[in-house]
Amino acid sequence: MNAIELKAKWRRGEPSAGMWMSLTDITVAEMIRDVGLDWVAIDTEHVALDLGGLQNLLIALGNTPTIVRVPGNDPVHIKRVLDMGAAGVIVPHIYSADEARRAVAACKYPPQGIRGTGPRRPSRYGLEEKEHLAIANESTMVVIMVETIEVVNDFDAVLQVEGLDACMIGAVDLSASMGLLPDFDDPRVIATIDDVAAKARAAGMPLMSGRSPDADESSPFGWRNLLEQGLHVIPIASDQGLILAGARAMLDVFRASTAKGAS
Repeated sequence: MNAIELKAKWRRGEPSAGMWMSLTDITVAEMIRDVGLDWVAIDTEHVALDLGGLQNLLIALGNTPTIVRVPGNDPVHIKRVLDMGAAGVIVPHIYSADEARRAVAACKYPPQGIRGTGPRRPSRYGLEEKEHLAIANESTMVVIMVETIEVVNDFDAVLQVEGLDACMIGAVDLSASMGLLPDFDDPRVIATIDDVAAKARAAGMPLMSGRSPDADESSPFGWRNLLEQGLHVIPIASDQGLILAGARAMLDVFRASTAKGAS
């Protein structure tokens, strides 16, 4: 599935499974590549990952559409990330529709945007430059994070931003902006997310969950609740989360087995 096909799937409201990557080892990316996910999101906002390391991960992930959460709404940095082969970006800490428009502009070539031309890996290092440039604006994925109360208050205008492909809910930072951290499951936070989700559904805007689903189905971030809200684009796990969960599960098995043996 390429980026254009993936965006169409999102617009149809079909469930779409992805995964967060925050580990920097390219062998992890290589393993994830063959799982069959619709997409992978690499976090560079909170991770000690430089651009050279990011490019290695993108190469290891092969044809899996990969979206990079960049550190901020910086057109120079966004351009470099796209030029090394990311399918798109997730831009954090957006506060208004105007900032969302600037994020889109950073990702699009003129006349839709301000991105300078120099697509290295996406054009096969110049071998398919014209072919790539002809579809680049259509295929590049632009996602903003809805994680501030300011952008929530301006969300009707955000939904009118041309070229915006999806919005990702960031519940923890949203709770912080509402003065409720660390209670990101506070009913006021959930009600705010519900309002955003309802508006997104009505406008046909794909909505992504920033969190992997909780195992507890009674949680507001459980599978059923996320899907019922309309958050159909879901990171099913994270690389570090899978390692932690697997290690804890095997440790529990070990302790249970050795306790039986001791008795």
